[in-house]
Amino acid sequence: AALVLVLGMVCLLPACGTSDGLDEKAESFDYSHIRTDPDVVALLPKDIKDSGELTIGTNAIYAPAEYTGEDTKTIMGYEIDIARGLGKVMGLRVRPIESNFDNIIPAMGSKFDLGMSAFTITAEREKSVNFVQHYRAGLSFVVARGNPRKLAVGNLCGATASVQTGTAEESILAMARTCKAQGKATLTVKSYAYQASATIALVNKQVDLMYTDTPVAAYAVKQTDGALQLLGRPQEVAPMGIVIAKDNMKLTKAVQAALQKLIDSGVYKAILD
Repeated sequence: AALVLVLGMVCLLPACGTSDGLDEKAESFDYSHIRTDPDVVALLPKDIKDSGELTIGTNAIYAPAEYTGEDTKTIMGYEIDIARGLGKVMGLRVRPIESNFDNIIPAMGSKFDLGMSAFTITAEREKSVNFVQHYRAGLSFVVARGNPRKLAVGNLCGATASVQTGTAEESILAMARTCKAQGKATLTVKSYAYQASATIALVNKQVDLMYTDTPVAAYAVKQTDGALQLLGRPQEVAPMGIVIAKDNMKLTKAVQAALQKLIDSGVYKAILD
């Protein structure tokens, strides 16, 4: 398995296009040299093979993993490009479908064939779905430039933090419980349906810090023209994965085989580059 460090961006509106060159990079990637692999096709479930299509559930506000282009409609991003590469290997059309993040896993196997939306692989999620790991990433804290509250990763008691609902970042709640157990001021956690809203809350000084995936955190700092900064080193570095329905081992094995083809051929690294 390849381990790749990537930087990312976050849109500052729930449905917004990028204008910093990401669209052009995504649109310019050439898939024409990727060949359909008969051995991988043979692994596919009959219903998906017959449909000729692979549906991808994604929350497209998490650039550069997934985001909408400048037309605010076309779904792009490195996970979407990986999905398109998988589709080429499998001989399938790929159709990304926008969804709220916390609705994707419950809809696996009914509405979506795959879920690709920067999903951290956790033991709790593995109880209900399968994963094929495709990279690793950590979580990072973001604060206003200059860290006006003088916060430290090891001492966030008394602060207010924003996170996106249903994400691994909600692990920050354990820190809140520690503050309470130690008799310190409460760490208040505000959860937002959209990552963009969590970022806006920090920019607008409605919270003191934000906790999000390191790729998204790093680009939030870049995109806000110096209004924000990273706090400390990445936390909880963990595998990220493509989500498949728990009872669909055929598709799981097909995705794993197709991803390995992309890795071995260099396409995987080219997409992330």
